[in-house]
Amino acid sequence: MAENDRNFIIFHTDLFLWKQADDQIDQWFVGGDCAGWLYARLLPLNDVRDDLGPCMEDWGGWYSSLRIGEPEVRVALLTYAWFETTNHWLIHLDPIRKLFRRQSDATVRQAVDYVADGIDQIIAADDRFTSLGWQELNPFDTGFTVPDAGE
Repeated sequence: MAENDRNFIIFHTDLFLWKQADDQIDQWFVGGDCAGWLYARLLPLNDVRDDLGPCMEDWGGWYSSLRIGEPEVRVALLTYAWFETTNHWLIHLDPIRKLFRRQSDATVRQAVDYVADGIDQIIAADDRFTSLGWQELNPFDTGFTVPDAGE
């Protein structure tokens, strides 16, 4: 991977539901509104087509995927609440490789970067969002901490 691969982004916004009632914990996960909102704003981009709308997964996040470009590359968007700090969200861009479909690393990286560019544009255009930047490696694994977490 290149040094500047954009695979994970963390951002702050209070636009989405953050807390849920105690009796609803383990029945559904926060983040569905975030996943759906972002997915709907990526669909109108050129060369982006619907693949799978947001669905709740049992690991505490939301999964969706888009089909990008031609030749088509599928890119999954995994949406998580970043519970280290209130109202922070993590999006993981993960290319979906087919077993018998050969796609060059450059083609796959271009598709992921296209989605990352779209997310950057969406966040930059809305003053309710503050991007904390892109990470190459999973922030859950690297011990990433949010600067000025006392918001």
